[in-house]
Amino acid sequence: MAEDSGIVGPEVQLPGSDQFLLMMGRLLLLLGVLAWVVWLVVQLVRMLRRRAAVRRGDEPPPRRRRRRVPITLGVVTVVGLVTTVATLQPPFFVPEFPPLPQLLPDEALFYRPVTDLPVAADSERWIASQGGLAWGSGFSGEEYAGVAAGMPFNLADRSTPMVDVELTQYPDSSYPGPYPITDPAYIEMLPNYGFDQHYLVLDLEQRRAWELIAARRWFGRWQAGAGASWSMDSVDYPIGSTIAAGLPLLPGTITYDEVADGSIDHLLLGASPITATGRFVWPARGGDGVSTDPDAPPMGAWMRLRADADLSALGPQARVIAEAAQRYGVLLSDTGPGFGLRGTVDARWDNADLATLNELSTDDFEFLDVSSIIVSEDSMAARPPAG
Repeated sequence: MAEDSGIVGPEVQLPGSDQFLLMMGRLLLLLGVLAWVVWLVVQLVRMLRRRAAVRRGDEPPPRRRRRRVPITLGVVTVVGLVTTVATLQPPFFVPEFPPLPQLLPDEALFYRPVTDLPVAADSERWIASQGGLAWGSGFSGEEYAGVAAGMPFNLADRSTPMVDVELTQYPDSSYPGPYPITDPAYIEMLPNYGFDQHYLVLDLEQRRAWELIAARRWFGRWQAGAGASWSMDSVDYPIGSTIAAGLPLLPGTITYDEVADGSIDHLLLGASPITATGRFVWPARGGDGVSTDPDAPPMGAWMRLRADADLSALGPQARVIAEAAQRYGVLLSDTGPGFGLRGTVDARWDNADLATLNELSTDDFEFLDVSSIIVSEDSMAARPPAG
């Protein structure tokens, strides 16, 4: 367990060769067992034919001694069994993660309340393009269909080994590395993985953070699709990116402890399946929108839950999240399968409570005009409220 870092979690297999060997071991074992069954059935049929020939007084068919067949089947079965046992997944339970400090300077846009900002001129048509999508959390406290949804993070220090990571998709626009790799290393959608497979790591003493996407390990060698790094003491954009908007991920991720304390004091990073192709606005630096609807919002559009939204049906955890959406807003930072949020995976989440967010939809939001708070298009700084 990673208890020294404040993270309480299991030992885990990593995506890549660990999973590949387990899959191959199971496949060899299954093929070996099936082949044994077929071979035994063939031997039984031959034995019955010889007995039938003897009873009829015919010359029985000659015995065929093919020792190589059972030897080969035995080797395949044993290799499959040994590989399966050697690579079995350790017992899994959903981790619990410690509270995080503020991860960027006060002037960062993540901590700028938006209650004073005007509604954008395009708000009505942007909202209409969403078609009343139900709001959802995108993270949970339970394993479902082999994965625990949500964003895990890792805590490093000066003793954490720095590892070269092969960046296979966007090496030219990524932070080149090396990256601190913790043990265990918690990667998004554990224990069986899928989706984006983010690996997030923080060094709170050195005030530095690193991110990888599509992270995996192949026989000791780390790979990822892209990577990023950013300073907790700067409002400069990260070097590289692992989300479409080009922003750091964890400062906009909801953690269990802040919800349990009753207040989320930062912007929420959200996603929608309906964002415009090829368009983005500050604070986004890019986008992965796929919608050709001329009324679809651009990546980086900033939403606010309306002050008159009915929160009466929300559970306690969901209400804290909704109140943060009213005060700090939700930024469209990725294209996703639904209207969801970034949050940590944590065993203490109440899934039934989080599900009450579905009582709200995109129709309860409005898009904001944030032009008055931009310090620079090349900075994550935001102008504070007047007075």
